[in-house]
Amino acid sequence: MSLVQHLEYIETPRMWLRCPYPGDGEAVYQGVQETLPQLRAWPDSLPWAQQQQSIQGSEDYCQTSYAAYVMGISWPLLMIDKASQGFVGSIGFRHDVTSSRQWELGYWCRLSCQGQGRMTEAVSALTQAAIWADPLVQLVCRIDSRNLASIKVIERVGYRCEGEEALSRESGHGYKVRHYAWPRDLQTGQSG
Repeated sequence: MSLVQHLEYIETPRMWLRCPYPGDGEAVYQGVQETLPQLRAWPDSLPWAQQQQSIQGSEDYCQTSYAAYVMGISWPLLMIDKASQGFVGSIGFRHDVTSSRQWELGYWCRLSCQGQGRMTEAVSALTQAAIWADPLVQLVCRIDSRNLASIKVIERVGYRCEGEEALSRESGHGYKVRHYAWPRDLQTGQSG
């Protein structure tokens, strides 16, 4: 049984992390529009943000993400504020096709909700849920080394940097990506 077949939603102190549903597109679109300049700063991490945005495009994302969840391909979740029911951001794991036990974490938070600890709360809750669902899964995250806010979140939760890789864009400009993984000793309670 795959990791994603276990949980459709996760509760945190301030949010629900839940699967996108058909009809969520407009709320996602509004969050994307509010945050688009920031999202576009990371073209290699968020290539979708470089494209023209629309309500229909966001709705298509929600419908496709729901289908991917149902089929066990990925574990996309929307971050929904409990008090206002407003869209906060997006988080999830996607399956690494080269390894049945490796899941790659990705996330972003809308501009008006940044600086409140919400992403740390969401990453922590999703990480714990993934380990509960499949104790043998390897959780990884790749972050552009210039994205200091994302690095602070992932390190605060307890992921460890396993290395840095130098890459180049088609334009020839170089950048570095840090590779993070959830440490096995924290996952299993055993060292080594």
